[in-house]
Amino acid sequence: MRDAAALRMIDPIPRLGWVDAPSPVTALPRLASALGVEFLGVKRDDLCEPLHGGMKMRKLDYVLAAPPLSTAAAWSAAGGIGSGNVAALVAAAQRLGRRVHAHLFWTDVSRGVLDNLAFTASGPASIRFYPSRAELALARPSLFLPLRARDDDGAAIVPLGATSALGMLGAARAALELGAQIRAGELPEPARVYVPLGSGGTAAGLAVGLALGGLRSRVVAVAVVERLLASRFRLRALTAELRAALARRGVAPVPPAAPIDVVHGHLGRGYGSPTPASLAACDALAAEGISLEPVYTGKAMAALMAHARERRLGPVLFWQTARREPLPRHDGFCERLPAALSRRLGAHCGGGSR
Repeated sequence: MRDAAALRMIDPIPRLGWVDAPSPVTALPRLASALGVEFLGVKRDDLCEPLHGGMKMRKLDYVLAAPPLSTAAAWSAAGGIGSGNVAALVAAAQRLGRRVHAHLFWTDVSRGVLDNLAFTASGPASIRFYPSRAELALARPSLFLPLRARDDDGAAIVPLGATSALGMLGAARAALELGAQIRAGELPEPARVYVPLGSGGTAAGLAVGLALGGLRSRVVAVAVVERLLASRFRLRALTAELRAALARRGVAPVPPAAPIDVVHGHLGRGYGSPTPASLAACDALAAEGISLEPVYTGKAMAALMAHARERRLGPVLFWQTARREPLPRHDGFCERLPAALSRRLGAHCGGGSR
């Protein structure tokens, strides 16, 4: 099924319509030459939507258009203290006049983490803090169970990473958008598409969308969470979930998803922790005028660079899934944080995001 035909099939599925134009592809010939890559392009989802940008807004475009989230006055979501998904949800709440109950666990602190946390704390959000992900899961298991639509406070639950059949549909639509750009001659068909692997929805949705659009590209999913949470079994389950949801909505035939290669070895000390390689990758892209963050996109780019040194890759596309820079900076955001979180941030709470 080609991209135009597939888009006509999925267009009746309700969405908010926030992403109404293709995100551009930036070619990086100088870096491609340095890496020995035939072609290296960056799909700039940081530029895809004027308020916040990023793959999260593509996913929320569908997730928030369906009940109970479409009608709820408040949404609940879990994540690390610098969660990009929670920050994107706060941006959506600002636009739609809703509130966010943010349940956040401790991770390492970086500039991007502080920026996301400052944005979340300064928006229409209430924050509850948990010392670890395990403690959050024990205290609020409803936020981690896909069968629960509302949490104990009655707020509608946003899936982790906005990964659900509807959320993945946003990523699949993005892959069809890419197919149209390839056929328009904006870039060659990539042999590999590199993305970070967190909740899995982006990699799974892209894999289904690439197949729907008739592309032969592989998805290379670079794990930024622990191995247990980033398994091939989970990705197979997610692609099967999305294909079944599309079939129920009359999209047919739904071909098998594109191959997904899961890459481990770039997690470092744990979730939310930068690595020397991810920081170096951020520096390399900054020299090209593209801002990555070191715990998701930086690790995915580090894997791409490592693979280029090890083997011949052919044409490669890196999907910039992160939000646009910069987020508005809010001085004094620490005053709105739970006391335990403010104390643990220590010197970082000296007067705003840095």
